[in-house]
Amino acid sequence: MSHPEHLLTIVEPSPGGDTTLDLARDTVARGGTATVLMVITDRVKRDIRNFAESEGLAIGEAEAIALEQLQTQCQDRIGDVPWLVTKYGAISSDVVQYVTADTTAVAIPARLVTDKLVERIATYSGRPVIVAPYRVPAAA
Repeated sequence: MSHPEHLLTIVEPSPGGDTTLDLARDTVARGGTATVLMVITDRVKRDIRNFAESEGLAIGEAEAIALEQLQTQCQDRIGDVPWLVTKYGAISSDVVQYVTADTTAVAIPARLVTDKLVERIATYSGRPVIVAPYRVPAAA
C-alpha cells in the first residue's frame, strides 16, 4: 500500500521566496497534502518594518497583516492549507523538526539555498529535498 505524498513546503514571504508553492499545488492536485513552513528571515523582518513605517502601523500589526496575506496566497495557490507553521530566523537544517512521519519530501526555494543546506536537510530528515527554481518574470 503506497502512502500519499506529503510535501513540507518552505516559503519565505518575499519576492522569489514562494516558488515552492507551485510544487505544493502540484502535490495536492495529485491527491497529496502539503505543510507550509513560513520562514521569517531578517530580510522579511526588514520588509515588515518598512511596511509598518510607510503605513504608520505598529510592527506587530504589520506582521499580522503580512502573515495573513501569505496564508491567503497559500490558500489561493494550493487550496486548503492543512497546517501553516511560522519559523523565525535563518533557514537551516533545524527545519527538520517540522518533518513528520507522513512527510515524503521537503521543498525549498532556490533563493534560500546555501552551501551544504540541501545536503544537511536531506541527511537529517531522511527525505529528498527539492529546490524550487527561481521564477522568470513575465514579460510586460
